[in-house]
Amino acid sequence: MEWYTFKFENRAAEKKRRLAAKRRRLVILALLVSLFLVAGAALSWSAWARMDVTVADDGRLLRVTAFRGTVADLLEREGITIGPWDRVYPAPETPLHDGIEITVDRAVPVTVRVDGRDLEVWTVAQRVGQVLADAGVELNAGDLVQPAPETPVTARLEIGVVRVTTEVEEVEIATPYQVERRPAYDLPKGQTRVLVQGENGLIRETWRITYHDGTEVDRELVKREEVLRPRNQVLLVGMADIVTRGVQDIRFERMLTAEATAYTYTGNNTATGVPPGPGTVAVDPQVIPLGSRLYIDGYGYGKALDVGGKIKGKRIDVFFPTRQEALQWGRRTVNVYVLK
Repeated sequence: MEWYTFKFENRAAEKKRRLAAKRRRLVILALLVSLFLVAGAALSWSAWARMDVTVADDGRLLRVTAFRGTVADLLEREGITIGPWDRVYPAPETPLHDGIEITVDRAVPVTVRVDGRDLEVWTVAQRVGQVLADAGVELNAGDLVQPAPETPVTARLEIGVVRVTTEVEEVEIATPYQVERRPAYDLPKGQTRVLVQGENGLIRETWRITYHDGTEVDRELVKREEVLRPRNQVLLVGMADIVTRGVQDIRFERMLTAEATAYTYTGNNTATGVPPGPGTVAVDPQVIPLGSRLYIDGYGYGKALDVGGKIKGKRIDVFFPTRQEALQWGRRTVNVYVLK
């Protein structure tokens, strides 16, 4: 009995050892398979996550390889600095993917002169028109832009905007009347009388005025119309050259109406160098030439021989021998006939 029991126990232990060895081999095999699978997966993931990226930075082309991250991460890794006015497309927060193309537009400074101001602008716009739009400059119909809106933008470019405005103005212009002269044989020579009063006409003009920044640069006549026709003045011109005083006919060249005063001896000769005497008359030589023979109503015949500081225009000074006679004459309006 003791031998049988021992033999049975040895067989059980051997079987147990074999099972343990088999388990160890299975565990090792499983570990090897896992390691293989992990290594293969790692290699496959690495190959799948590799991305080719193109960066266009202000005309400079850069091709790089990336595995993860965003556009901003890539630019930072590559040392590409983005200024406050520069533009990146696609947006910096965009995740990277294979074949992505990143564009960096660099802003340049330009000057915009508009409405009396100089605006310093940093822009990534390609054309002048877009610069103005980005700067908030609204163009009105007719405004001038120099250089033209389609002009490419370069650094330090100067852009000028001229505000063009127009207005319509009406102007009324008086057209002078003409004088129609008619002979009057009952009117002394040198005298005239208005038969028909003249009246100016009226023309209305409409102008279109163009201003550049408030300064007039052009004026165009749009319409011209006659509102009122002028009426000619009819003037009677004296033709009579004979006047009768008493029984005497006096022939004259012209007659004028003048204001007459009187003077007497002063101790000085006249302007013509002769002493004054009865019939001496002081005149304005611009109206009555010195030396002219005269007939003055209420005074009689005289001769223009003197001048006076106050004798200007249609004014004469007649001579009397005494102060009393001069005072008695006083001041009066008379007809003066310049004789032939």
